[in-house]
Amino acid sequence: MLEPIEAQKEITSVFDGIENQLGRSLAVQKDAIEKSLIEKLNREKEEAQKRIEAAEQEFAEGKRVLEGHKATLAELKTAKEQLRAQVKGHFDRATSYQQMMEKMSSQAYEEYETISHLSLELDGIRQRADKETSLLKKHLEEKYGVKAQFQAALEPVESLLELRQEMLKMKKVRELLSTGSEARAVEPPAIEFRPENPPYEPPAPVEAEAPEEGAATQEPEPAAEYEPAEDFEAEELRSLMDSLRQYRRTEPILNGTEFAYFQKGKKMILDGESFVGTVAKISDVAKGLHVNLGQKEMSKDLFLIKQEILNQQEVLRKTFLRVVRFCEKEDGTLPQFVSEVLNVRVMKDILERLTFGNWSNPADFHTFVEHVSFLKNTFKTRVSSSRDYLKSVLEQLEGGPVMN
Repeated sequence: MLEPIEAQKEITSVFDGIENQLGRSLAVQKDAIEKSLIEKLNREKEEAQKRIEAAEQEFAEGKRVLEGHKATLAELKTAKEQLRAQVKGHFDRATSYQQMMEKMSSQAYEEYETISHLSLELDGIRQRADKETSLLKKHLEEKYGVKAQFQAALEPVESLLELRQEMLKMKKVRELLSTGSEARAVEPPAIEFRPENPPYEPPAPVEAEAPEEGAATQEPEPAAEYEPAEDFEAEELRSLMDSLRQYRRTEPILNGTEFAYFQKGKKMILDGESFVGTVAKISDVAKGLHVNLGQKEMSKDLFLIKQEILNQQEVLRKTFLRVVRFCEKEDGTLPQFVSEVLNVRVMKDILERLTFGNWSNPADFHTFVEHVSFLKNTFKTRVSSSRDYLKSVLEQLEGGPVMN
């Protein structure tokens, strides 16, 4: 009876030991799980803290950038106001200076006019003194047989051409300043101006690589194409053109305009057709500008167009001035074949019209256009026979008749 009881106790003790081992194992597993969980939570907490710190740093950086941008905008606004104030100050001073220039240019022009009148009076006095001297010499010689030699009582008055040119400059300055006064805006211009409709741009000059002013170059092509009236004259006409081509020279004047002439040795002859063509071309450009002038309403555009018209007038004035200098100071000559159309007197007369005329005034310009049209048509009629004209120029250049 005691043995089964002992056996039963022994079995119970074994199971109790196993349960205790299982309990300890469970406790160990729970401790490991809890420890792993705590470590995981700590790691996630650290990572979360790092993300929070990174977000805070990013926020702080964004805030610094925003504050810097705000400060930059404030500085730019201050600079803008300062620049606007400077622009307004310079604009006001420029307006004041322009008003002073208008007044001074008017006074200078009046002084030039006074000088011109006084010079004419002085020249009249000189002529009277010369006349009196001549009468005295004649009286002494006829009555007493004395041939007296008197020095000139007064020196001749110098040429008024430079004075007139200065008067023209002052006149143009007055006109441009007057037009500019009308174009002045109430407000000074903005620092950056980008108009939707760009201002008028004058036509660009003929694109060409012009040599330095004063340098003569040989022209590879003739100034114009000469069309023979009859087929049998074509060969002779080509021969004349080839002969003249080797003598043709050009010089730049202004804005792509050229001065063309023929030269053999020291003998120089103006290329009449090229010259008349240049005059007609510049007049046509100015006519186009006048048409454009009537289509503009903004004072700024009107000012720019008028200025370009005056520029074309100056180009043509320098062209005629070059021809006059070519004839009077460089021993150049004009084509004898058209001497009744192109001669020094005509050149000087047109030069004077260009010097004292005002192309921005439609009345002055149209009067000049009529004069130029007459010159062009008369020249065209005179050289209707290209063969005769070229032959005459070649004979004049080579100093003898051309043998056919």
